[in-house]
Amino acid sequence: MSGAVTGSRLAWVCGTCQRECIPIRSESRCLCGHRYKEHQQDHPVGAWSCGSKGCACRGFFYIVAEGAWILRCRCKHKHIEHSPATHACVKPGCGCSAFDSPWVCNCDHPWADHKQIEVEKRNTSIMAGMMEAAAADINRWDLLRRGSDAPGGGGKAGGGSTSGGGRGGGSSSGGGAA
Repeated sequence: MSGAVTGSRLAWVCGTCQRECIPIRSESRCLCGHRYKEHQQDHPVGAWSCGSKGCACRGFFYIVAEGAWILRCRCKHKHIEHSPATHACVKPGCGCSAFDSPWVCNCDHPWADHKQIEVEKRNTSIMAGMMEAAAADINRWDLLRRGSDAPGGGGKAGGGSTSGGGRGGGSSSGGGAA
């Protein structure tokens, strides 16, 4: 089921095993402290800049988080203690020049092996899949058989039932030559 392209979305992908490890959702966190849903896509650049008033974030930077647990930098400081513009740590006395984490993903590859990419968003709901499948068979005249109840189903070509029971001789009422 391929689905119709409905825009684009961000994905967090491992550069080593090429799989999408963690889905980026509307509630996912950015280095600036705001959620993905608060960022707007700036085409053609595709930067996904933050829409929160006064935020210096120039583009969504995914931070892994699960419940109350949030990814920390190698310098041991939180993501919100780093500049959203330069990604450098803003804590006094910290020499960290960019957010970097020693965390290892479930795919057994380090955080640094992952990248955030823009991918086509496809409508892949169950209903969309059913509609796509039905649309594929709409003009399949080769599946229709004269006198059948279902494509490829029972019944004889050109006739009704031959088991007796009120209709005679296998001819259908109101039928004419085709």
